[in-house]
Amino acid sequence: MEKANTELFIHWLKTRLTQALPGNTGHSKMEPVTRKQFLLDYKHATGPRKSAVMVLLFERENALHTFFIERNIYEGVHSGQISFPGGGFEQADIDLVATALRETEEEIGIKATDIQVLGCLTDLYIPPSNFDVMPVVGYLSKAPMLQIDTSEVQQVFDVAIKELLDEKNKGKGEITARDGSKVEVPCFRFQHHMVWGATSMILSEFIDIIKDYPLP
Repeated sequence: MEKANTELFIHWLKTRLTQALPGNTGHSKMEPVTRKQFLLDYKHATGPRKSAVMVLLFERENALHTFFIERNIYEGVHSGQISFPGGGFEQADIDLVATALRETEEEIGIKATDIQVLGCLTDLYIPPSNFDVMPVVGYLSKAPMLQIDTSEVQQVFDVAIKELLDEKNKGKGEITARDGSKVEVPCFRFQHHMVWGATSMILSEFIDIIKDYPLP
């Protein structure tokens, strides 16, 4: 994408994010049945913890891309999953935008001061981990050098925005539910990675927002 076209798109997106968002209309397209069942069957003893993730756009080889991370294997419900950089709100954070910026810097080494914040998508509740997530959309004017926190992140990969919009990358996949059963869920597939659950729901809303923009 030529620089002028990128600047027009970023300006358009920043304005668009101040307007009404697709919200659940976008989320529901990729909602797994396991989430629906969890909401019906289980209630946490405490309220959800606030958190934020970063949908970070950057330009490389004349195309806009965004980052995904693969989390390390650990004792937790999101072990090994594909997600956007992000994590829980901390007292030192001014707000959830600051959370997303801090977590992005901690996890993949991109300085918060280098990121232009464009706006936010619709909050999404994640039942298994009891997190209420705000997706923040940011922009970098050039491809960054990454410094990965290997204690949290197994790998980072990026996907061109045009690939996000390509319907051939959307389909079904199989996961193992908490009870050990195999469950079919809606997902995206990029570079042999399966993106499902909350990340795919956030991505679905983002796609609904940008899909009608005439990207070159």
